[in-house]
Amino acid sequence: MEKIARFMELFWLVLAVLTAIWALYILTVQGWAAGKVWLLFPAVCTAMWGYRRFMRGRMAQWAERQRMEDERNGR
Repeated sequence: MEKIARFMELFWLVLAVLTAIWALYILTVQGWAAGKVWLLFPAVCTAMWGYRRFMRGRMAQWAERQRMEDERNGR
């Protein structure tokens, strides 16, 4: 599960960078009025990256807590 969470975190980070590059390209070609909507894509990708990063930390804490309980209970 840790590998999947790490992969998804990396996926959203790469997608955020790629969409930011694309949004900047569109802004330079079409101007602010037509290109500003493209800035939503890197914003959403960055938010998803932050969410995945936060959840990966929470999952690691949960797994550690479970491991400690199992050791304490002799499982």
